[in-house]
Amino acid sequence: MVLGLPVLGGMEWLRGQPPRLIALAVGDNRRRELVAGQVEGSGHAVGTFVHATAWISPSARLGVGTVAMARVVVNAEAVVGRGVILNTGCIVEHECRVGDFAHLSPAATLGGGAHVGQRTHVGIGATLLHLARVGDDCVIGGGAVVLKEIGRGITAVGVPARPLARR
Repeated sequence: MVLGLPVLGGMEWLRGQPPRLIALAVGDNRRRELVAGQVEGSGHAVGTFVHATAWISPSARLGVGTVAMARVVVNAEAVVGRGVILNTGCIVEHECRVGDFAHLSPAATLGGGAHVGQRTHVGIGATLLHLARVGDDCVIGGGAVVLKEIGRGITAVGVPARPLARR
C-alpha cells in the first residue's frame, strides 16, 4: 500500500491487464522515461495529472505523463514536455520550455522564456533567470541561480550557478 492505495504489481502484472491509465510515480528522470515507454508499449496510457490547487494557463501546454503538484503555476505560452514532474509550488513563467522527463523541485522558479533540457533536475528553490538555458541531463543544485547558460550534462551549484562536475 502507498498512501492508502494498493500497489498491484510491476510490468509483468501490467501486461496481463486490460488498458489502464497509469501515473508515472518514478523520481529518477531516466528511469521515468524508460517506464513510460514500457507502459505505452504494453498497451496502457500514461496519464497527465494536475493538483486542484495548481494553475495552468489556458495557453500553456503540458505533455502526456506530466504531473503538476499543489500550488504549481504554469503561465502563458509555456510548454512542458512529456513525463515532467512539476513539484510543489514551482513556477514556470511565460514562454518557458521544459524538456521531456525533467523534474522541477519544490519552489523552483523559471523566469520568462527560460529553457530546461530533457531529463534535467532543477533543485529545491533554484532559479533560472529570464531567458536562461540549461541543457539536457543536468542537475541544478538547490538554491542555485542560473544567470545565462549551463551546457549539457553539467551539475551546477551556487549563486551564480557554476559547474561543479560533468555528469
